[in-house]
Amino acid sequence: MHSSPSTLSFSSIFQYTFFAVVVYVLAGAPLSSFISDSYSGRSGTDVSAQNVAQEKIGSLVIPDAELTCGEHAYKGVHVLSRQPLVVYIEGFLSEKETKHVVGVSEPHFTPSTVWNAGQETLNTKVRHSEKAQLPRDQTVKCIEDRARQFQGWRPYVFIEKLWAQRYGTGGHYTYHYDWSTATRTSGRISSFMVYLEANCTGGGTHFPRLQHPSPESDKHQWCRFIECGTNADEIVDPELRDGITFRPIAGNAVYWENMRPDGSGYPESWHAGLPVKSGTKIGLNIWSWLQVGYEPHGDNIVEQKE
Repeated sequence: MHSSPSTLSFSSIFQYTFFAVVVYVLAGAPLSSFISDSYSGRSGTDVSAQNVAQEKIGSLVIPDAELTCGEHAYKGVHVLSRQPLVVYIEGFLSEKETKHVVGVSEPHFTPSTVWNAGQETLNTKVRHSEKAQLPRDQTVKCIEDRARQFQGWRPYVFIEKLWAQRYGTGGHYTYHYDWSTATRTSGRISSFMVYLEANCTGGGTHFPRLQHPSPESDKHQWCRFIECGTNADEIVDPELRDGITFRPIAGNAVYWENMRPDGSGYPESWHAGLPVKSGTKIGLNIWSWLQVGYEPHGDNIVEQKE
């Protein structure tokens, strides 16, 4: 005999509701993200951005008006793409600076973790490396300042505290975005990948959705910095046949923008740290965080009128 809806017990309804809530949470609470995003178009401070800011404040570098740094000249600045903006920088760091950063990182390396649905875990299938947050001495502060200057002191853009990443043989980081929490007023707006040590084979930074330079004369110049295989059939992984792979060269950096002005992320910023075939690669992540309305010397985010 089948039960009618009216005969369902209170306990059964409670169980169904409980399991629905569990599934919803495990799915990452998508409705909460939708509701938060729906506030992003209103006048004044973005509610979701305000919540993110409280979590991020401790990781942001507050500009120091009293900081004094020596002059630094880049060896070359080359624009690969304008939308999204992707720039290759020769000599972003000097040889002395790269050695210094590697040295201060050395005592602090720990296995790299990944975040998924708010949970931090070790997963070497996704990310196989070691990470170290840099002690903020004078040299490190000047590197932070240089990264901010490169972007033209953009309003409400703050450098995040710097992290070094070390990859041994087999080390890699699978394809991902840096802008996973992007909104119109808050998110990781740009990234630098700086190569500190490149005593390795493999280990390039692959952007499968970026286009190769054209015409061929330009591509020939870029082959100093990107992989330019002559026979695509030699590439076993089909995904590596597309896009751009930057070769690790110590002191050089790749800069790219993650977000459009409307807060949406660029799909072209999808990238990976390819496996190191032999040797060691050490990189420096420099991320920039946009937080509209955040005044570092105030107590809270200030309201911005549109």
